[in-house]
Amino acid sequence: MNNEKGYTLLEAMFQLMVFVLISHLFVLIMLWYAEMTSTMQTDEQSKWEQFVYDLNKGLKDILTFSVRDDHKRITFQTTESVHYIDCYRNTIREQVNGGHVPMLNGINKCQFTYSGNVLTVAVEMPSGMQKERTFYVPIIEK
Repeated sequence: MNNEKGYTLLEAMFQLMVFVLISHLFVLIMLWYAEMTSTMQTDEQSKWEQFVYDLNKGLKDILTFSVRDDHKRITFQTTESVHYIDCYRNTIREQVNGGHVPMLNGINKCQFTYSGNVLTVAVEMPSGMQKERTFYVPIIEK
């Protein structure tokens, strides 16, 4: 019997080995993708927390505070200078003494609201993640 059209056990084991190798590669790719996604979110989170820290540090000894009607800029005067923090394109930047300092880069939207000595900052990140934080604004009475 010389029939070479059959399916041997050796061929089946070879195909099983190729399938297992491909499935391991698929699992590794999925793990890599999950790690990259969490790293991106961690990067956005750390940028946001740094912005919150910087803004909170600047909100002290305030004489006057206001929010522009379009909710894209806040203006406050401290004992030393006047500060403007505004949403400009995809950045929140601070203007002090004629110069611009970026505070938070790479955002889709931002909005400032102010009511009763409480400032709320809402931001949408490029990943779609929404961030919001409220700050107490201590205004010094003259």
